[in-house]
This record gives sequence, C-alpha cells and structure tokens, in this order.
Amino acid sequence: MHIFAMYRYCKNAAVKTYIFLLLFLFGASTAYAKGQLGVQLSPGMSINRVHTNPNNAGILGGRRAFGSKLGIIYDYPIQDRYYFSTGLLYATQHLAIKNEYVSPIIREEHMLQLFQVPLLLKLYTSELTLDTRLYVMLGLLGQIRGSQRNTELPKGQTKPFLEAFCRWGGAVLFGIGIEHSTSLSTSIFAGIGYHHGISSMIDEQDQTRSIPRVLGYGDMLSLDVGVRF
Repeated sequence: MHIFAMYRYCKNAAVKTYIFLLLFLFGASTAYAKGQLGVQLSPGMSINRVHTNPNNAGILGGRRAFGSKLGIIYDYPIQDRYYFSTGLLYATQHLAIKNEYVSPIIREEHMLQLFQVPLLLKLYTSELTLDTRLYVMLGLLGQIRGSQRNTELPKGQTKPFLEAFCRWGGAVLFGIGIEHSTSLSTSIFAGIGYHHGISSMIDEQDQTRSIPRVLGYGDMLSLDVGVRF
C-alpha cells in the first residue's frame, strides 16, 4: 500500500504521527539534496534514575532492561567536516521503581514506546586510514511518547502507582564512532551513543498514597550501527 494511503487510513495515532514525521523528513531531504539519508539500528541498555521531591520517601529505581532504537537519520553538511544531523527514531524505554518498606509495597515496571527526533552537531576527523573517519556527535533529543504498558506489579495488585507518563520529553545525547565509505555515496558506521534524560517521564501518580512527587528519568547506552546513502 502506498505510504500516503497508509497515513490516510491508519487508526493508530502513534503510528500516524510516525508516518507524518517520516514524510516530512523525506520532503526535507528532497528539498536539500546535499544531505544524506541513512538507516540506524541501536540496541542497548535502558537505565532509569528515580527519586522523589523532597527525596525522603525511599523510592528507588528498578532493574535495568534491554532497549532499542530504529529509524532514519539525515545529515546535512555545514562545512567539510561539520554536519547537522537529525532524523526520526522509534525507541523503547524501560522505567522501573520500587519501595518495599511501605504498605502496600511498590514494585512495578513500565515499557514506553517513544518517537525521538535528534538535533545534533556531528564532527568528523581527518581520515584515520583510507576512507575511514572518526566522528563525534553532541546535541539534544526530543521525545514524543506513543503507547505505554505496565509489565510488572506485585502479586495481587491490579492498579499501578504510576498512572500516566508525559507526552513530551527531552534528553542530551552524546556519541562517538567510526564511519567507513564503501563508495562515493554510501558509507557504513558503528559507534556508541548515550542519551541522558533531562525531563521526568512521569506525569501522574496515585494521589491516595502519602508519597511525594516521583520523578523518573530515562537514560540509554547503545551500540549504534547503520548505513548512509
């Protein structure tokens, strides 16, 4: 089915948002033909930081979990070795909290689906070897939450303490890696990326519990691999 027809008849709001942003990015790449499109896959470890405000309730972050990102990137040259990099990534982020010293205990995990738009400055070195360069990137990562799903609760408990998550969020992203040109227009890359959440993902919590506001930040350490063409 044509992608425009998919957008027209799609009933899922999150998927529809992804298709719209994908079409927008494709249009931008067509308008600015100097840039390069690419595909990126980033498996990694989802890490969360949790505390309360004031931080006196004994809330802790839970276990780490597998996370991943997949999507398209677009690099536009500013100068010979300087690029503006953006794109559209679909990501999964894990958030877990626990406090086993209250009654009833709090021990729950949530899986969030996110659409991420990086806004990065990417810098390349001179060639290390033939057609191979080192790159460093730094910038911001905007996030739009898609669906959310509770994946663990204490036995016999049906209602999670964390009731809703923020629609919007942001993170700081840093990455370093190596890119190798396989032809005049195609290159492959591999590196390590780390995004550090700067806005709490938690929107609403159970107000019947006498616990201060809980703040939860999502981080991810990932292996970034992909191809630019």
